[in-house]
Amino acid sequence: MKAFDFVKIQNVGVGKIQSIYDGKGASINICDTSYYRDLSEDTDVEPSTEKDYIEFIKFMVKELTAKSKNKRSEAAQYNKETNGEATRRKGKVSVINGNYAAWLAENLISQHHRGLMEDAKKAKELKDKLKKEIDIYKYKEKLLKEAEKERKNKAKNAV
Repeated sequence: MKAFDFVKIQNVGVGKIQSIYDGKGASINICDTSYYRDLSEDTDVEPSTEKDYIEFIKFMVKELTAKSKNKRSEAAQYNKETNGEATRRKGKVSVINGNYAAWLAENLISQHHRGLMEDAKKAKELKDKLKKEIDIYKYKEKLLKEAEKERKNKAKNAV
């Protein structure tokens, strides 16, 4: 295997080899997470195809969309349960006479709500990044089809 080959890690997913170390070790990128595997010893890594990679990315986009939606609705429900307390002091820090007043800072309720919203944001950002990768492969396929069509037209006109 070499860099940028598609590989599948069992029970993890399909990704691309980012780099190879000493001809044995490999850093594999699966949905923006790097996994290190020793290709000579680890048995959970197997070669894959571009089609499997695209299908896995499409699956992950659906999963991340659902995760983001669920986290946002969970945050809204949590805010409703606390009667708006979760967003009332969100991100605020009180300053008295030039000093931060710790007892007036954002409370734990707001921090939990912010954590839920940050999880939703991270899932959405990763989803958008994966969508761009899908678009790149779609564009590549489109260019290949156009080149094949043009090649056939040249061959037809030459005859």
